[in-house]
Amino acid sequence: MHLANYFIKSTLLFYICCVLLAYIFVYAMRILPKVTRRICLALMLTGICLMLWKRIPFDGWLLGLDKNGNLITLFILVPMMFLPFSYSDYQKELKHVAQAHMQSLLPFCMLTFSVVHIFGVVISVGAVTLVFELFRNNAKLYGAEETFMASLLRGYCTSGFWSPAWASILVVTTQMNIPWIQIIPWGIGFFLISLALDTIAVWFKIRQNPNKYPRLENREDVKVDWKKIFILIGLSTALICTIAVMSKITPWDLMIIIPIVAMVFPVVVALIQNKVENYKKGIKDYYDTVLSVMSQVALFTAAGFLSKALEYSGVGAMIPKLLPVWMYQYPVILICSIMLLIIVPSLVGIHPVATGTALVATIVPTSIGLTDMGFALTIIVGWALAILISPFSATSLIAGGLINSSPWDVSLGLSGKFGFFNVLFFSILLAIINSSF
Repeated sequence: MHLANYFIKSTLLFYICCVLLAYIFVYAMRILPKVTRRICLALMLTGICLMLWKRIPFDGWLLGLDKNGNLITLFILVPMMFLPFSYSDYQKELKHVAQAHMQSLLPFCMLTFSVVHIFGVVISVGAVTLVFELFRNNAKLYGAEETFMASLLRGYCTSGFWSPAWASILVVTTQMNIPWIQIIPWGIGFFLISLALDTIAVWFKIRQNPNKYPRLENREDVKVDWKKIFILIGLSTALICTIAVMSKITPWDLMIIIPIVAMVFPVVVALIQNKVENYKKGIKDYYDTVLSVMSQVALFTAAGFLSKALEYSGVGAMIPKLLPVWMYQYPVILICSIMLLIIVPSLVGIHPVATGTALVATIVPTSIGLTDMGFALTIIVGWALAILISPFSATSLIAGGLINSSPWDVSLGLSGKFGFFNVLFFSILLAIINSSF
């Protein structure tokens, strides 16, 4: 219904979608674990109080309910996208590749980081589930599921340094009139730096616990079926190219394109490969497990409602006023503070799109001692780190659903220290870059 209404734009269908979301939320409150239920209720009640305080009209309440409608639709449908990767045992061949050519956890994490970054640049948040499904069995070989997930999320968030699919890039390029082509070299450079930092973090973890992360035995008897590996690469490339081409030739939102591709792509591949029976089995398995996403749908609904309520309350517009004048003389502290103004509110559910947009719209970079590019890069880096650290980001919520863990354990638990170290590191680096312009 939500996908249909993106094209139909029916008021009646919009109301029906809102009623369904409200029903799902109420139903979920009866069956969810106590901690998740309390979190959802706290988010929703805070949003309701803000809506009542500002006397928001009824339509505003409905827009709040539907705020994350695109994201909920994507989350429900995106598992269908990976049905073609189950038509044959591709994961087994990836396991063979690891056993034959990749005995150490370190290169595996570097590969995960790099692959999800490349996929994330093109297909945004869909890359998290795609790479997770492809590599999760390999992670079990090393006994390093948490380390794998940490590198996966960190690698994805670095795509925000230059991907045109990210709202941060759109905000900076449109509102500050900075050509995207000028951001690309900096974004790729920051990705390589982040890859190095993650590699060092994984190396220290392995060194501290060498017995926990043993090297895999070199299995000379293992033979890799490279034909399946090439088919896997072809499927991944076809999936990414399909999304990229549709994004280029249609005016549709990426959050709409990905669910559409998720429904159509498996059917087309099944017909081409003559795997219709495999497709039918995959669809049955999908419907057997689809209700397991209810907790994430409830969290998405509550977080979206609170985000809209905060937007209506004007909290976002107040945030830039928190920068005192004395900071202008200390670029490192100033840049660090700007990033924290995006990150800290995200920890309580205020999406970076609210704070980041407010900062870009209300601050003239030269008035605080920063160049346009220095300020733009600060916003971009702070936005990406907020998505990594925030338990309310789509990335954390999706990852939590994938490993059946709370978004707090996924975000702050896996990358809290790493994220805040990056805040300090990039504050110093961006201060140096700013002074060079």
